[in-house]
Amino acid sequence: MVAYLFERFPKFSQTFCYREVAELFRQGERPAIFSLRAPESGPTQDWDPAIIQRVEYLAEGDVFARAADAAAKSLGRDARATLREWRGKPDSLRLHQAVYLGAKLRALGVTHLHTHFAGMGARTAYWLQKFYDIPWSVTVHANDIFAPRPYEIGLPQMMASARTVVTVSDYAANLLREKFPETRFVRVYNGIDLADFNASSFAAPARLVFVGRLIGKKGVDVLLDALRQLRTLPF
Repeated sequence: MVAYLFERFPKFSQTFCYREVAELFRQGERPAIFSLRAPESGPTQDWDPAIIQRVEYLAEGDVFARAADAAAKSLGRDARATLREWRGKPDSLRLHQAVYLGAKLRALGVTHLHTHFAGMGARTAYWLQKFYDIPWSVTVHANDIFAPRPYEIGLPQMMASARTVVTVSDYAANLLREKFPETRFVRVYNGIDLADFNASSFAAPARLVFVGRLIGKKGVDVLLDALRQLRTLPF
């Protein structure tokens, strides 16, 4: 059985994650779904109730630490020593969630875990592999690999731990292969099927459509500057 682990699911700005799970449902698969955080409010979406009802949201705080301590009794001496070593560290909640979640994954018969982004979910999956030897994979995107946050469990540790790393572009795959040659990378485009479209001859002035949030990191200003230089816009 396959399970998904998300930082937050569903999330309006990450509908690609929902669509991936929905496609598995369409094919008859019923993966277990876990979310480290509660869903955030956003525009109303037509989320499938059958999918949303399968999501288990993990708690945060001291109650989680106590539940993890109880579950840790079934782990080996090394795992318990690691938990003691990490107690009070900034990212110690990831270990507690991994201990708690690992027992559930074993009970469900989960043989593989997948997560999106080299962030909170991936750091939790890292500890799940350490404590329970559960294989995992991750889809990495952009900010999480080009500007990773400085956690003690960072990209090198996650890339070495994951069985497979999926990237959404050849650029990202090639960059990561140079940095982590021992890791297996697979590129899967996160978008539309280009076979559904015909190439344009550009006999007429080209038109360009941008789809994305109007925020700085999406680079809309760079796009507009490039179009100005090509003199394709009347300003």
